[in-house]
Formats: sequence, C-alpha cells, structure tokens
Amino acid sequence: MSFCQIFFSDFVYSKQLLFAEPWRLWTGHWVHLGVWHWILNIAALALLPEIFLRSTWKFFLILWFLLPLIVSISLWFFMPQLSLYAGLSGVLHGLYLAMALMAVCSFSIVERRVGWIVLVGICAKVGWEAYRGMSQTAELIGAPVILQAHQFGLAAGFFVWLVTKFVAYINRRVA
Repeated sequence: MSFCQIFFSDFVYSKQLLFAEPWRLWTGHWVHLGVWHWILNIAALALLPEIFLRSTWKFFLILWFLLPLIVSISLWFFMPQLSLYAGLSGVLHGLYLAMALMAVCSFSIVERRVGWIVLVGICAKVGWEAYRGMSQTAELIGAPVILQAHQFGLAAGFFVWLVTKFVAYINRRVA
C-alpha cells in the first residue's frame, strides 16, 4: 500500500477516470491523504488478525478483493458529487463488520463474545459518526472524512458475509 503513495495521482479514486482506468476502483483505497491518514488505516488493518485470531485467510481475501470494489461502486452511484476519494477506512469498516459476524457465528464462546463486542462497537461508531460527524479525525488527517464510505463499507461487509454464508449453506445441502 505504501508503494501506491508514490503514484498517488495514478491510483486515487477519480470519478472521471474510473471507466478509462478501472483499477482505481481498488487502488483508490490503498492511497492516503497524508501520514496520519495512512497510520490510522494501517493500525486498524494490523489489529484485525490480533482481534480475530482464528479467522480464515480465504474469507479475508474474498473481503479484500470485493469490499474495495463495492465501496467504490457505491461512492460512484450514491455520491455523484464526489470526484476524488482516497483511504482504506470504508473497506476497514466492512472488514471489521464481516469478521465480527463470522466470529459471532463461531463455535467458540470467546470468539462469539469478541465478535459481539466488535459488532456493537463498529455499529455504534458509525451511528455516532452519522450523528456527530468526525471533525477531530478530519483535523488530524487534514481532509474531510467521507462518512458515507464507512456506511457503504458496513453494508458491503454485511452483503459479502451474507453471500458467503448462503454459498456455504448451498454447498452443505448439495454435498
């Protein structure tokens, strides 16, 4: 992700260039607006495997591929006024929600508890942001925070989790 910073203008989500340069649907989430923006996102990403100790890499990779795409398409479709976007936070919100839902469905009591704590926490955080905004974070990173990206990330994380559960259910029924 740091490598992408060198080529920020080639990787940032740019609405007017999305059709000519579709890689921006993914790479726009890998570039950041400054050091603090990058640090906050990398710290949240680094905490994922520490919080969800037994999560599967397969599920993580599915999320890592699909969430940026879904969040970017959501930004394009529901926020036509947004011309540029950078940052991983929308994807991170989806990752945390989907991993928490997976943990809630676990057989381990500890994992279920951790899942519920993260699930309630992430939903409360996004609810609070919708109510109060994010002026301190915007001040820290030196740019406005696109709160809708967090909401789209939650919706995308829920959608991907739901589809994977449905596919697993169908596979069990067929087998």
